[in-house]
Amino acid sequence: MKKILKGMCAFVLVVLFAGSAFADNVKLKLANAGPADPEDRTVIAVELFKNHVQNKTGGSVQIEVFHASQLGNEKEILEGLKMGTIELGTITTGPVPTLFKPIMVFDIPYLFPNQVVAWEVLDGPFGRKLMEEMRKVTGIRTLAVSENGYRHFVTSEKQIKSVADMKGLKIRTMENPAHMKMVEALGAAPTPVAFGELYMALQQGVVDGCELPMTLTNNGKYYEVQKHTILDGHLYNPLIMFVNDKVWGKLTEDQKAALYEGAQLFNIAQRAISERQVQSGILNVTEKGMTVYVPTPAQLNEFRSVSQPPVLEYVKEQAGEQWVKEALEAVAAAEAKMADMLK
Repeated sequence: MKKILKGMCAFVLVVLFAGSAFADNVKLKLANAGPADPEDRTVIAVELFKNHVQNKTGGSVQIEVFHASQLGNEKEILEGLKMGTIELGTITTGPVPTLFKPIMVFDIPYLFPNQVVAWEVLDGPFGRKLMEEMRKVTGIRTLAVSENGYRHFVTSEKQIKSVADMKGLKIRTMENPAHMKMVEALGAAPTPVAFGELYMALQQGVVDGCELPMTLTNNGKYYEVQKHTILDGHLYNPLIMFVNDKVWGKLTEDQKAALYEGAQLFNIAQRAISERQVQSGILNVTEKGMTVYVPTPAQLNEFRSVSQPPVLEYVKEQAGEQWVKEALEAVAAAEAKMADMLK
């Protein structure tokens, strides 16, 4: 009888173990270079992702979040994702060309005329193809492509309204050759300055202006040292949630589903909160005395026609002509789809 009972208990344990979708406890680190402010859009969206995953897996997947570059800057986070020392990360495309140059297609100025088109391209066949190729090349898988937002020119004394207004200005850029070529093509002098030194550089007049997302112009209080901005949206900067592909491969199917679902919730929330903060940011910087100029379609077309050609050539050389061709075709298709919806 004891042998029978012992055998039955063993059988029950095997059945329970086999039937459990979350047999192993998994701990994953998520790194974010952005601020740790509880009101920050990415902090809120990451918290939603974390809670969804932990609740959906019954706690079998625990996510430990590190904001404010606690695990390194974006480049270091990217390297950690590749090596597997960091399992999950939310970073912009800024450092990605060091491992995967085709992502430089997002450095083409004035590529996306609006967010609807951007989301259609990023979430559609082109975006999926690009990120799958990155996975194959780097071993880093994309869970969701959200947004850091449109970047706009911000200046201290001279209000920019046209390309002619850019002439001779020293504009701070990131150390990104495509960004520098864009500013140069517009007649200004691209001047790389470390982000941590930017506020002081603007305050002291080391540069005449910079280019920032509206959320950062507002949250960073750059309106204290800058007087004007033009909502030209010269670059649309994605924010991507990555996972190390080997780590992904060790998860159960149900755990993968929980992470994927959570990433889509992160994406929706981050985009929505981002837009809310952009709109409230515009109102706030205006109240603080900053002049916010909305360019006309003709002015935007001038900025695009002057800055795109030299950057397109550079990106073709670096990322490959085929990727640029497919990116432009995807944008054109998304614009046509939007136009149809408006009929």
